[in-house]
Amino acid sequence: MKIPPQLTRTLALARPATLETSRILFSRGACLGPSILTRSRPVLSPRLFATSSKAAQLSLGQPSHSTHPHLINKGDITPGISASEYALRRQRFADSIPDGSIAIVAGYTLRYATGGIFHEFHQNTDLFYLTGFNEPDAAMILEKDTSTFEGKGFKCTLFVRPKDPSTEIWDGPRAGLEGALEYFGADSAHPIHKLPERLLQVLKTPLPYSGAQIITDLPTSPPMPPSGSASLGHAASAPSIPAWTPYATLLSYMHESSTSTTPDKPLNLYKVRTLSGYNAVLPRLRLIKSEQEIQVLRQSGRIAGRGHVETMAATKPGVSEAYLHSVMDHAVRRRGADGLSYVPVVASGKNALILHYVINRHIANDGELILMDAGGEYGGYASDITRTWPVNGKFTDPQKKLYSAVLKVQKACIDKCNERSNVCLEDLQNLAFELLKVECSKLFKRKLGHAEMNTLYPHHVGHWMGLDVHDIQSINRSTKLRKGMVITIEPGVYVPNTDNYPEEYRGIGIRIEDDVVIGEDTCIVLSAEAPKEIEDIEAVCAGLVGTRD
Repeated sequence: MKIPPQLTRTLALARPATLETSRILFSRGACLGPSILTRSRPVLSPRLFATSSKAAQLSLGQPSHSTHPHLINKGDITPGISASEYALRRQRFADSIPDGSIAIVAGYTLRYATGGIFHEFHQNTDLFYLTGFNEPDAAMILEKDTSTFEGKGFKCTLFVRPKDPSTEIWDGPRAGLEGALEYFGADSAHPIHKLPERLLQVLKTPLPYSGAQIITDLPTSPPMPPSGSASLGHAASAPSIPAWTPYATLLSYMHESSTSTTPDKPLNLYKVRTLSGYNAVLPRLRLIKSEQEIQVLRQSGRIAGRGHVETMAATKPGVSEAYLHSVMDHAVRRRGADGLSYVPVVASGKNALILHYVINRHIANDGELILMDAGGEYGGYASDITRTWPVNGKFTDPQKKLYSAVLKVQKACIDKCNERSNVCLEDLQNLAFELLKVECSKLFKRKLGHAEMNTLYPHHVGHWMGLDVHDIQSINRSTKLRKGMVITIEPGVYVPNTDNYPEEYRGIGIRIEDDVVIGEDTCIVLSAEAPKEIEDIEAVCAGLVGTRD
């Protein structure tokens, strides 16, 4: 991997670092290339954030090496992702936007269930990708100007909650302005309450070049409430409206100004471009995973895979779906995951016919199957795994036949997960659909049509995956698969409980899902530790095979 010219200039201009520190900073050299690692003289660094003595003394609102050495390696900001990789991500993003542009990446605030009872915090993944910052109420402004900012050609400013000893007694430490500079590598830092004032300046001040843009996902008008009483669709298709509470004043101003004819109307409002929408820069950068990201995703898949093994082993007739849910949750957390990466599907029997069944309160009965769609989140990166297994530990003959059909199709799709095959997700969907139609026609002893197969197999074969479970949704499924992309492969069959189908197959739902890294000629299955062969599943259920830890 070549070092971008701007970063090369920065390295040449920066003050020297000791050889020991440079080894720490660039210990994960895949992200900066072998030329850095093979230097015989001390490596020059733009600024030694995260590894400096100042950074080591800071208390942050998230784990660091000094406070959580069992989770974070020295030189890393988040598990497995180094300070130098985060710096390179910002450099690549800046290199990809027009000169003179300003990118505004806003984080999330806490969501509250009621009163002072808040939900577990989860950061906006665009901000997390560029900074690793994982505290509420934060934002990054990246200003690109190659003529002003010597060396790297941009300036990164973080807006964060300042230190507040009286509040930190209740809520724990914050990175504060010093942490934003010393640990996260910002060029400057300001209190979050100063952000609206800065954004108004951005909107009103002429941009330096004609092609410059303001790049943000901050809405330019308030979100509209749903009209009428009709549902907007299933949960997975609902838009994720962030809690932009800290920016409400700004949004109100922007909305009023955009419909006003007064001279106060922001002159840059028409230059606003989306940060993560269709054809945007950042999703393209996030689409291809680095070696560090793939290693973190490996660990996420390994943890969740072993959780599936534990849950299979805990299954027996009479157990509740809720109990199996709790087994999986505990299994991933005790192995270092932050928790489950989404609300899991733990569906016994006919509940598996509901694609996003998350009630998880029924009792699993003898002779039924369990379909569990559950993954873990490790270091911010998700895994997404589905396995189907018998409640009593042994597949019936009809269950075995239908399961084998789905597994056969899934393997055929995984075999195509490489650059050499020159396919896209839509191609894999068409392949899965046609193969499942052939297999189901054999089992049901009649030729199935397209419409009927849409009932038996109503979802897509896969999606992008990474920091988000359904990662970078603005990337079209017609995009050709390339090395470093990560996708899921998840064919399934859901047989309605009607007279149209043989009685032995009615009410059975089977899905098998793996997480896959695309390679040049082959692929890596990240979820391989979750067994999917019939013999292996039955051995786990019988207690003959267990996890390694």
